[in-house]
Amino acid sequence: MERITTGPRTASGAAAPAARFTTSVLVHEPGRLLVTSATLGPGEDPYLDDPGGDAPLVLPAACALEALAQGWTALTGHAGPPVFEAVEFGEPLVVPRDRAVELRLTALAGPQASTATVTLHSACPGGQVEHVRARLRHRGAARVSDPVPVMRHRAATVPVPAALPVPPARRVESTPQWPEPAGEVHEVPLRSDGRLRRVLRYREITASGCVAELAGAGATWWFGAAPPEPLLLGDPGLRDAILHALHGLAPDATLRPLGVDRIWLAGAGPYEQVTLYAVRRDRDRDVHRFDLEMLAGGRVVERWTGLRLRLVSGARPPGPWPAHVLGPYLDRRLAELVGVDAATVLEPGLHRERRREHTALAVSRLLGPHATVRYRPDGRPEVGGGRWVSAAHGAAHTLAVAAHTPVGCDLEAVAPRSRDEWRQLLGGHLALAELIAAETGESLSTAATRVWSAVESLHKVGITAVTPLTYDRHTPDRWVLLTAGTWRVATCVAGLRGTPAELSVAVAAAG
Repeated sequence: MERITTGPRTASGAAAPAARFTTSVLVHEPGRLLVTSATLGPGEDPYLDDPGGDAPLVLPAACALEALAQGWTALTGHAGPPVFEAVEFGEPLVVPRDRAVELRLTALAGPQASTATVTLHSACPGGQVEHVRARLRHRGAARVSDPVPVMRHRAATVPVPAALPVPPARRVESTPQWPEPAGEVHEVPLRSDGRLRRVLRYREITASGCVAELAGAGATWWFGAAPPEPLLLGDPGLRDAILHALHGLAPDATLRPLGVDRIWLAGAGPYEQVTLYAVRRDRDRDVHRFDLEMLAGGRVVERWTGLRLRLVSGARPPGPWPAHVLGPYLDRRLAELVGVDAATVLEPGLHRERRREHTALAVSRLLGPHATVRYRPDGRPEVGGGRWVSAAHGAAHTLAVAAHTPVGCDLEAVAPRSRDEWRQLLGGHLALAELIAAETGESLSTAATRVWSAVESLHKVGITAVTPLTYDRHTPDRWVLLTAGTWRVATCVAGLRGTPAELSVAVAAAG
């Protein structure tokens, strides 16, 4: 066994390039085993993810992958980006603000040439904590071919803005034009950290995935003007933006990566601009599995297969968010709270004389551009194919819901009114509004708007005022659940960016 304190040797015996995580070598058995150490601290590592306040710093997953690649290269001698397989993320690597953390990087050669299992640990009293582990190999190792992967995703036919007030790229004629806000071309919907301002805009965003444009070369480095050492995987800020863009699908939650089946890279770049296609393949409770594909210059440059993310909800009140972010949030919470498998979208922009065109646009977001909306004599929209749809218009927005079971929806702006005015609007339902206000601590106008939107959503599925509407429960993130016979109604009050009034959304579904 060779114990050295200088830079590691590659499989060919040549000195490996100096890198952030492999400079200090503890153990090196050429071609078999490499153990290195490094310290990680806020003073020397400005790319640590800063959540703000006094919270500890966290090593981004993108930098952890770079560390694994550096360990693999130092052991095997291959300098190009490896193929990652069976990536498993353990506990997040947390760095206190007042001291550095000691890291251990272990690379153990696999049975095939140019393959290794690499693990990143941190030292702690009484042992070590594993943060990420993966199998890494060179393309073609073990006679495994690595063709450019093919991903089947629905084309983004209707671009979606990243933040309000920005007009959709395809507008219904005569829809009012919103001015582009000065100085916010690169605004990220959910966070304002300058390092992470790499999501230029979303072209499409639904509960099943998103298409986003990401800034590549020329964007600010985490490391300052330029990286201080070789980066085998290219810009980690761009790779972090890939994960950050998925926050648009769950704006109220923290997304914790659990693992990835396979990561394939065409090269290290740099790329001027990258288009991210993300498709959610399945969901098991709070764990969601995605396939990701990144294109630059019309070709695939990176592919993640089987990315597993755990959504950790912070029980925060929704908003204020861009309108397009609210739809995926409603999808998930409706499934969690009342078991309704419904696709939901909220579209900004509304012209009173073209409501049906707005409805058609919103439904096309959910069911694709070829979905045809027809109307029954009573005005209820239909699409056929075993799907029920419902739409509502209000507060310059259009809400649409699609499901395999009957659903009704409504959208109302929360407006202050006196108790007498609410009695005239709600009649006997005023007592329910007063009960909700007492249970939740919100104003009578907010509670009454919930009841109003709930009643309207029930009307759209044929439930009249004869059926009693009763209070069930409420949640910390401002959901109130109601029942009407066998029907369940979920109501949510949310703030939208660029809209002064809060919106009350109600979705009624069969029990």
